[in-house]
Amino acid sequence: MHIRILWIGKTRNPCLESLCTDYLNRIQRFVSCDVAEVPDLSRRRSLHGEELRSAESGEIERRVSEMARVVVLDAEGTELSSPDFAGWFQKERNRGTRDLVFVIGGPEGISGRIVDRADLRLSLGRMTWTHELARVLLLEQVYRAFSILQNTPYHK
Repeated sequence: MHIRILWIGKTRNPCLESLCTDYLNRIQRFVSCDVAEVPDLSRRRSLHGEELRSAESGEIERRVSEMARVVVLDAEGTELSSPDFAGWFQKERNRGTRDLVFVIGGPEGISGRIVDRADLRLSLGRMTWTHELARVLLLEQVYRAFSILQNTPYHK
């Protein structure tokens, strides 16, 4: 299985960037994983709202293979406990998933095209998080899920 995490723009906060790098390195001990930063088109063009979400969707779609399973972070999505998230990964492994893509949208959200394409809409909880902090939370939970599957002491 290969995991790709797509997000809009660069992580500007150096502390959060360091945490992202740390968790990505930890995840890579268990499974192939990379991060792809989709250009923040709001900084290049004067796009807003649906125009921006649509343009970002095009950039996201170019980075997602036809066969990939897609997970979109969505405040209205399914909330999973950490053990349930680990169980979900195990089910994906058992079904033979080769490419798994997580998508974190930009500040304007994600286009309906990407949400409709998603195999899972995942919520990090009912609280609102910055997009940069959501990156760290997702990476930490992916690492925790694989720690649970490998029965390492991290989850305790």
